[in-house]
Amino acid sequence: MSDADAGRMPPPAEDRAAGDTTATIARLERRALREREARRQAEALLETRSLELYEANQALTRLAGSLEEQVEARTREMESAVLRANEALSAKTNFLATMSHELRTPMNGVIGAVQLLLDSPLAPEQQAHAETIRASGELLLSIINDILDLSKIDAGRLVLESRPFDPRRSLASIDSLMRPTAGARGIDFDVRVDPAVPTRLVGDDMRLRQVMLNLASNAVKFTSQGGVAVRLAAGPPDAEGWLPVEFTVEDTGIGIPSHRLETVFEPFTQADASTAREYGGTGLGLAICRRIAGLMHGSLEVESIPGQGSVFRMCWRAQAAVAQAADAEPAPASMPASPGDTRSLRVLVVEDNEINRTIACALLARLGLDAEVAEDGEVALEKVVCGRYDLVLMDMRMPRMDGLESTRRMRALPLGRQPRVFALTANAFEEDRQACLAAGMDGFLSKPYRLEQLAGVVADVRAWLRMLDPA
Repeated sequence: MSDADAGRMPPPAEDRAAGDTTATIARLERRALREREARRQAEALLETRSLELYEANQALTRLAGSLEEQVEARTREMESAVLRANEALSAKTNFLATMSHELRTPMNGVIGAVQLLLDSPLAPEQQAHAETIRASGELLLSIINDILDLSKIDAGRLVLESRPFDPRRSLASIDSLMRPTAGARGIDFDVRVDPAVPTRLVGDDMRLRQVMLNLASNAVKFTSQGGVAVRLAAGPPDAEGWLPVEFTVEDTGIGIPSHRLETVFEPFTQADASTAREYGGTGLGLAICRRIAGLMHGSLEVESIPGQGSVFRMCWRAQAAVAQAADAEPAPASMPASPGDTRSLRVLVVEDNEINRTIACALLARLGLDAEVAEDGEVALEKVVCGRYDLVLMDMRMPRMDGLESTRRMRALPLGRQPRVFALTANAFEEDRQACLAAGMDGFLSKPYRLEQLAGVVADVRAWLRMLDPA
C-alpha cells in the first residue's frame, strides 16, 4: 500500500472515538455555559422581581398604615362631629326648655292675674283693656308653645298618642272657634265632612286639632273676601283596615307665589317679608304642621295661585276605632263635683315664686278654698308632717328641694292618709309629666293654667274624698 493510499484511509476507531468525545464535551460545556448564563439571568431577574415585590409590599404596608391612620383620624373626626352636633342639639333643647320655663313662669302670673281681673267688677273701658291683656297673653303663650313644639320635634321628643277620637267633634271645635272670626271679616266659613269618614278614628286628636286649627286660622287670616272651605274625607280601607284620610282647607285669599310654595313650610319663614309685617306671625305654624303630618306617616302639601287663593291638603292613613272603643268616650281625667258638693278641702300650695303663690291662692279662693303656702319642698314636708292636707299643688323647680324629691319623700311618710299631689309647673315636656307621675304625683298641669283647669283638679280631689268617705 502506497503512502497515498494510506493517507486516504479513515482514522483508527480509537481516534474517531476520542474526537467525538471532545466534540461532545465541547458541546456540553457550551450548553452548560448557556444554562449557567440563563440561570444567572433568571436569578438576577428573580432578585430584581423579588426586590420590586418587597418594595411594593413595603409601600403597600406603609400605604395601608397611612390609610388606617387616615380612617381612624376621619372616624375620630366624624365621632367628634356627631358628638358636637348632639351636644349642640342637646344644648339647644335644654336652652329652649329652660327659656320655656322662664317665660311660662311670668306668663302664669300675667294670665292668672288677668283672669282674676276679668272676673271682677270693671268699667267698660277697663274691661276692654283687661281683655286686650288677656288676648295678648294668649298670643304670646301660643308663640312660646310653637317654639317648644318645634324644639321637641327637632329633638325627637314629640310622641303622638294613639287613641280613639271623634273626627267630627274635632272639626266642630275648629268650626266654633273660626266661624265668629270669619264672620267678623265678612267671609264665608264652610265645614263639611264626607259621610265615608268613620264616626271614630284612632290617633292623636290634640295634634290633629292643632293642624286643623292652624290651617283654618291661616286661611281666614289671609282671606279678605270670598270664603274658606274646610273638608274632611276618607277612602275605603285596605285589607289591613287602613283607610286614606284627607283634610283640606281651600281659601280665596292672597295666594302664594310658586317659588315660595315650599319655603312656607320652613321654620321662621313666611311667603314674603311683607306678610309678617301686615299679618303678623312667627312662621312656625306650617313648619310644625308638616312635621306633625310626617309623624303621622302622612304629608302636607299646598297648591296656590297668587291673588286667587290656596289649597292646603293633609293626607294620612288611619284606622277606624274598634266597635268597643267607639261606644264610649275615654274616661275623664277628673270627675265633676256632685251638685251642692261644697266640702272644704285643706290645700297646700308649694311654690317659690311669690307672684305665682298669690295667683294660685286667689284662683283657689274663687273656688271657695283657702290655701296654705310653702316656699320650697323642705317646708312642704314640714307642713305635711304637722297637718293633714287633701290637696298639694307642687311646683317642680324650687331651691333647696325640688318638687320631685319633696313628693318622693312625702310618699314615704307614714301618714294616716296621703294627700293628692298635682304638679303646677312651667316644665312642659312630656318627660317632665312622666317624671312627676313617677315621683308619685297624681296629675300634672302646665303653667300657665286656667281657672277651669284648677277647678277640674279640685273636682277630682272631691270625687276621691267621696269615694273614701261617701258620707
